[in-house]
Amino acid sequence: MIKVMIVDDEAPARARLSRLVAGFPELKVVGEAGNGLEALKAAEKLRPDLVFLDIEMPELNGLEAAEAWGGKGPMVVFVTAYSEHALKAFELSALDYLVKPVSPERLKETVERVRRRGQAASPRVEGLSDFRDAMKEGRARRRMAVKCGSKYLVFDPSQVSAIVAKDHYAALQVEGREVLADDRLDALAQRLDPGKFIRIHRSAVINLDFLKELEHEGDRKYVAVLSDAAKTRLPVSRERLEDLRKALDLD
Repeated sequence: MIKVMIVDDEAPARARLSRLVAGFPELKVVGEAGNGLEALKAAEKLRPDLVFLDIEMPELNGLEAAEAWGGKGPMVVFVTAYSEHALKAFELSALDYLVKPVSPERLKETVERVRRRGQAASPRVEGLSDFRDAMKEGRARRRMAVKCGSKYLVFDPSQVSAIVAKDHYAALQVEGREVLADDRLDALAQRLDPGKFIRIHRSAVINLDFLKELEHEGDRKYVAVLSDAAKTRLPVSRERLEDLRKALDLD
């Protein structure tokens, strides 16, 4: 039996998809959620194998929720009102996506893909970065959710001034406070805009918007001084100095 969760901010849409899913004996709906944040919390308890995830929702949308799972959550099928043309890149590598209104015939194709993947397979969200890029023009702002112990913290990633590795965790500087996330630095860095966030050390990433100055300490040693409330200071490794200089257009 494949446990299914349906996530959509519109109750009629959830009810309709639930009725369609009920037509497949190997699928069982174990829960619903009205937005991405509710989905993250519910998934912790319900442990679904498969999530039908709407894209545009309040609090946290489908893409942001899927990113928070970071490939360690359930299989995801996106449900969207976007056209096939806008999703072409995502279609090539995703488990699947459904365009509203979902038809029984199209859902049958999705279930076949789920069957081929199998419950024993390692569930992951594929092609997410391509899909995110395809939608970028239509989304002015993004939110980010990170797991912190028993809860998820949601924030605008532009508010993050730096991320520093701490053992098996990562400490984020967000609006003057330190947030200890369960994810490793590498996993978080992959979810951030590479045009804004840059690795300055194997254990540190900074937001260039917060970079106030580079303090020279001699023998090609520099410290990145940030303008955040914590007045963060982080060393720049020699290996990463050239990347930082290029990002700042320094000769």
